[in-house]
Amino acid sequence: MNRRKIIAALTMYCAMLMLPSHVVAEAQVLVWPAPPAPARIQYVKSISTVEDVTGPKGFFARLWDFIVGPEQMEMRKPMGVAVDQVGGWLAVADPADKRVHVFDEARGKYWALTTVNKHVLQHPMAVSGDGRGNLYVVDSEQRQVHVWADAKEWRRSYGGSESLQRPTAAAVDAARGRLYVVDTPAHVVRVFDLTSGAMTENIGRRGMLDGEFNYPSFITVDHRGQVFVTDALNGRIQVFDAQGGFVRSIGQRGDGSGDFSAPKGVALDSSGHTYVADASFDNIQIFDTEGRLLLFFGASGQAPGMFWLPTGLAMGEDDRLYVADSYNKRVQVFQYLREAGRP
Repeated sequence: MNRRKIIAALTMYCAMLMLPSHVVAEAQVLVWPAPPAPARIQYVKSISTVEDVTGPKGFFARLWDFIVGPEQMEMRKPMGVAVDQVGGWLAVADPADKRVHVFDEARGKYWALTTVNKHVLQHPMAVSGDGRGNLYVVDSEQRQVHVWADAKEWRRSYGGSESLQRPTAAAVDAARGRLYVVDTPAHVVRVFDLTSGAMTENIGRRGMLDGEFNYPSFITVDHRGQVFVTDALNGRIQVFDAQGGFVRSIGQRGDGSGDFSAPKGVALDSSGHTYVADASFDNIQIFDTEGRLLLFFGASGQAPGMFWLPTGLAMGEDDRLYVADSYNKRVQVFQYLREAGRP
């Protein structure tokens, strides 16, 4: 057995040890870490069909399905995920199906975005919200980021072949009027002005030093304007301030505690913790504000709380974490449980 398989086996074994011994089968309560340590992460649910969000259909809805045929929705390879409390939607980028799935749980509705300005979406890799109800969709083949108001009405697009080679992710800093777009083969993060649509600056270049990238992939922004970028082939997360200056890095390539093998999505909770999906280890690692590993959860598999190539992450304002569990064709939802007495 090679080193990678040993690490994967140990990861699975550790995750199993972290499951609570008193799991209530009927309620499927899964928490990490295991008692007697205070629970910090709780499994909530998985989403793979319309009814996972809208609930079971009533009589008349079933009758309508019988007459006209049921509404078809199948996640083929979810890669990106975003949630917006103002808009009330959950969006999932599914490049294998050339569409973005949109769920409105409160209203029990589902719809899909498949075209933009009369053109078919080609490769929607990632999605992002701005906290104001607008949905941003990154189409790698079209080399653009498209914006839908309320995740329904197309408003505008950023980028194009003149400014982007192959964008893979985006993050919005609405307070500062910026759109950050990861341009993976160019090894940079492009910065666009939200109002004018003009590209104003670049962050990074190819390399291994601080502030340099080797095929960056995912990105997120915190309330202070700090930008967190997954520097994929350098095996780390790099953090930049609102002016684009390097702040620190989190993790490194390796197989030790807090190391990365294939880092993907990155997200932040209300306590400032950094969550990183690792598609090779099939887990989510959580770091404190200084970049120290606090906890990891997950292992290879198909059961609740297990993953098969996790990619995109999104954190809601209610500290619910959404994970694009790509090869399991679902989104898994977890709740961050804040420590009593702390914000």
